[in-house]
Amino acid sequence: MDLSSLNRARFALGASTALAWLGCAGNAAQPQRAKLEPARVEAAPPVEAEPVQATSTREPILTITDPEVLSAVAQKVGDFGALLMGALEPGQSNAELVSASAAFRSVTEVIERDVQAIAHRDPHAGVSVARHTHRLFDVRWLRAADARFELIAVVNRIDRRAVAEGTCGETRLVYRLAYAKQANGTLLRSRLPMTWIAEYRQPALDTADSCRSVAQRWFAPRELRSAALGAFLLSEQGPLAAARLARENLQQLALNFQSVRWPSGARPDLGGHAEYMLRAFSWDAAAQRYRPRKLENTPDVARLARDARARAALHAWVLANLQGLDTATALIPDEFLAESAVSVTPRGFARLQNRPFRRVFTAQDFAAADLSALRFARSPEALLRRLDDLSCNGCHQSRSIAGFHLVGEDVAEAPGNALAVALSAHAHAEIERRQAYLQAVSAGAAVDQARPFAERAATEPGRYGAHCGLGDPGFADWTCSDGLHCSAYEAALGDQSVGVCLPDVLAVGDPCQPGRVQPNADPQRDRVQRTAELACDYVCEAASVGFPGGMCAVPCNALPRDAACGAIAILSDFNACLARHEPFATCVAQHARPAGLRACSALTPCRDDYICARTPSNAGVCLPPYFVFQLRVDGHP
Repeated sequence: MDLSSLNRARFALGASTALAWLGCAGNAAQPQRAKLEPARVEAAPPVEAEPVQATSTREPILTITDPEVLSAVAQKVGDFGALLMGALEPGQSNAELVSASAAFRSVTEVIERDVQAIAHRDPHAGVSVARHTHRLFDVRWLRAADARFELIAVVNRIDRRAVAEGTCGETRLVYRLAYAKQANGTLLRSRLPMTWIAEYRQPALDTADSCRSVAQRWFAPRELRSAALGAFLLSEQGPLAAARLARENLQQLALNFQSVRWPSGARPDLGGHAEYMLRAFSWDAAAQRYRPRKLENTPDVARLARDARARAALHAWVLANLQGLDTATALIPDEFLAESAVSVTPRGFARLQNRPFRRVFTAQDFAAADLSALRFARSPEALLRRLDDLSCNGCHQSRSIAGFHLVGEDVAEAPGNALAVALSAHAHAEIERRQAYLQAVSAGAAVDQARPFAERAATEPGRYGAHCGLGDPGFADWTCSDGLHCSAYEAALGDQSVGVCLPDVLAVGDPCQPGRVQPNADPQRDRVQRTAELACDYVCEAASVGFPGGMCAVPCNALPRDAACGAIAILSDFNACLARHEPFATCVAQHARPAGLRACSALTPCRDDYICARTPSNAGVCLPPYFVFQLRVDGHP
């Protein structure tokens, strides 16, 4: 995305993030809020009713992450408990919800059973950093008086009309688990790696079902910011009017949370291992509770493995629906789908767990298919990868932030617990397509319904970290920019389809301990077969201490271009500090060392398995995700 495109898309993430794109600005200077309650805001003057059009005075809204705007939305209609769980007023804690809301208990009990099942299978799993080598999600947060779910984003998915017949796509509200508590006179606050997404249908209004008037709601007056923008969104002219978030429009609640994390000491070859549970729920009006539902386009691998007839039927359905699968506009029938799935990090599609269709079929199963008319899945390998791309676990491991595509903007997080970028590399790459889609629909023009692969949204030469073709004809146009080559680093052993664009000359942030994953049907048995370590200019931070694939780093007094000074935790001392229940900020301050790391931003993302963390100086640096407190389940008070 060039600078002119960026300026056109500045509303894509809300005002504060747009500034962060251009100058690494953030919210570090804002005061801490002692309570996890939305700030009350004065309503803006009513917005005059007028035709909403894409003009020089209006900007498209694609994803809003500005905390001030979201606070206004949460206070009025978007509070998690009040909107989705039947709470009588906004701002209720999880303890209050679990006591008063059967709806909240209905989802909490499912999560508790899922986590209990992990603990039953794994005697090393538990919530204590001191006593357990495999760290479980602590389900007590779901019943805690100092925890609640914060609104972290509003997302316009009008492009989802391609798979939702009779609608104008979806409006999505994204929530994240967070806590704030006092301990020994210190405020301890953080978010945790758990999100809910409330997906609302946008009913079609136009007689010709063009969705033009619905699309026009997503253009706001250019001058509106903060509370005034929130007021517009909530008005009858905006997309979040209360009637549009009525229960009958709720398509589903989608859940993603880190269920268990193994630190690098338990998995030194991978640099650690984490698992994410994926579920979806629909509302049962008669019972006044949520019930699990099938996951979109995610096969029930275990059932298909033992049911040859079902497997053959799914194979036949795929062959009969190649065009829709190729353009990501087809939905696989529920009879083949699972109610839950698990995705794993690190190493993405090199791990079979993230490729459910690869576990059911091989490329040879589609060798006889005529793929010549397809746009994306132009080879059997590409078709199989496209199928995995459409699944929940495949999508969530495509250029994501440790299994998430949206983690929210940080307001007042302590150093070592702050992120510089709210969206994943995939979500950023999607912005231009979604904006073009919105513009076309609002103008009543024809629109391209096809969605590219989640891991490669653009066809121009890939920049640093982009996925690229290793020779399979289905990925021939996945090329790298000058100065970069397509490395097999991200591919599993025996897979010569997709790699990653890396520099010809090793630099800060690059992998220095290359190795190929030997995948297993059990992701906990995946192994990395290491090759010779590459020589960095200064030091190779090792996978054994949490750096997947190793990472080149330099001293802070010798920073090259594209580097910034960050901090790396001293592993044993840092974990011992957490085990003593010291505040995370204290452990970071006392047990971390400075290091020159790859600089990053929304436009210059890190390579896969790394996130863009915010330093005290407000710079962005690439770090392993679990070095940032809010992205790990363990060590919280």
